[in-house]
Amino acid sequence: MKKIYYTVFTLLVLSAIIYVGVDAFYRIVRAEFTGVEINKIVAVKPAVYTIPGQPSFDQYRIIAQRNLFGSVEETQARTKENSVEALQPTSLKLALLGTVSGDPESAVAVIREMGKNKEGLFKVGDAIEKATVKKILRGKVILRVGNRDEVLSMKEPTSSEQGKAPGTVNPSRPEGGRTITISRSELERSIQNINSLLSQARVRPSFNKGKPNGLVVDQIRANSFFSKLGLRNGDIVNRVNGRLIRSPADIISAYNRLQSGSPISLTISRRGQQETLNYIFQ
Repeated sequence: MKKIYYTVFTLLVLSAIIYVGVDAFYRIVRAEFTGVEINKIVAVKPAVYTIPGQPSFDQYRIIAQRNLFGSVEETQARTKENSVEALQPTSLKLALLGTVSGDPESAVAVIREMGKNKEGLFKVGDAIEKATVKKILRGKVILRVGNRDEVLSMKEPTSSEQGKAPGTVNPSRPEGGRTITISRSELERSIQNINSLLSQARVRPSFNKGKPNGLVVDQIRANSFFSKLGLRNGDIVNRVNGRLIRSPADIISAYNRLQSGSPISLTISRRGQQETLNYIFQ
């Protein structure tokens, strides 16, 4: 029995020795033949350095978007002016007598057809001779003639035309009549849209013995600009600054003078009697 135990014990010891030896052998082999691990090369993103207190371009972008210095509007206005100047003057027998510039709905122009010796009020989209009114600017009208644009400009007044017309009253020094003072802000607010202005009263031509002698103002709304001018229903506006109103050009001329804010004088007929109304805007 003792011999059997001895034999089993001997086998266990040998097995342990063999196991330890084999394990040690494989550890040595593994250490000798295992490849060296290659470290990965990692690209390092370069650091971005900014000068302290230096704003980024995005911070400037809002200036351009809001047009804080008006550069966009100036560029657009310059481009618009250059494009108009590049147009050829129209060869049509037309004469531009006056304009009221603004949005397409309210802008009007007084154009005389030389061949027919007549004049009329024209708006954007109206046809005249072989052209269509495309745009109305200050002192200019762009016409669409066939497949091209042409420009109709107001004739520069000569030195004799710039002189004082006979019988013209100097409104800055009124000779008699009533003087009415109106704030410039009220003036600008009232005349910024001619269509809105004309909706405040009914204005129609007045004739005497078949000839035009002014404008009849009627159906004046309360607190309207016409009422603030001191006009009453049935008044006939005969003259503006001493010049008889006989054509649409005279009306446009008076409107342009109102827009400039210069002093103005109206000669009116009220119940058969003539009166003078002088206006100062301040």
